[in-house]
Amino acid sequence: MASEVGSETRTGIIDAHVRIGTGVHLRQDVDALLRAMDEAGVSVAVACPMDRHFAVANREGNELVLKAVAAHTDRLAGMAVANPWFGPAAAEEVRRALERGLLGVALDPTVQGFRLSDHLLDPLLQAAADFRVPVYAPTGTAGLAEPFHLIELARRFPGVSFIMGHGGASDYYNDAVRGLEFASNVWLETSRNGPANYALWKRSGVTDRVVFGSGAPEYIPAVELENLRDVFTEPADREKICGGTIRQVFRGRLPA
Repeated sequence: MASEVGSETRTGIIDAHVRIGTGVHLRQDVDALLRAMDEAGVSVAVACPMDRHFAVANREGNELVLKAVAAHTDRLAGMAVANPWFGPAAAEEVRRALERGLLGVALDPTVQGFRLSDHLLDPLLQAAADFRVPVYAPTGTAGLAEPFHLIELARRFPGVSFIMGHGGASDYYNDAVRGLEFASNVWLETSRNGPANYALWKRSGVTDRVVFGSGAPEYIPAVELENLRDVFTEPADREKICGGTIRQVFRGRLPA
């Protein structure tokens, strides 16, 4: 399957969201990630750290990702994390990590403890705007991380590209699609979704606003890609979802 899937894009498949390190329930080191990528035919993955590194040990998490990227410059890119409750120090840490070579900012409202639309995030988002890098934020949690919370951020920072993690799954899949009407700088990421939501996206005509992300290790990249291929059968759609669109979101900065 890997060779079949991998041949669907001119420059190889890009996985827009994976995590490395040790979390509360899951673990994935870099070697395990690379094996999963190879099995799925994924050429490049965008990585961020896990739970504790999002919540408190931000610099340790960013250094973990920087080390992984430095060791595999042709396969991995990384996103910076910092808990906004740390105030000015959080923005300073994000800027430091971006200066060191990370290519985006990742948020996690449920782990870090904020509502996604909160102005608490503004210093981190301003850093993303200044460095012209995208922001990833998981959605689908009632009260904390609903799609329209992210849309509010996107309208507040129109110059920043936002990746809507999980595309609102599982309860907010309709809001995710509707929200795209109100912000042109938002893309749906596929992890935690399946054929039913993919079919909705296809019927709704938002294929150009979809990027593949497996969410590994929570999900298996090869399985996630197979589900995508069952719905998005046109080569042009696969080309965009599996690589072309996310390269544009990252302004061509991902490994070739």
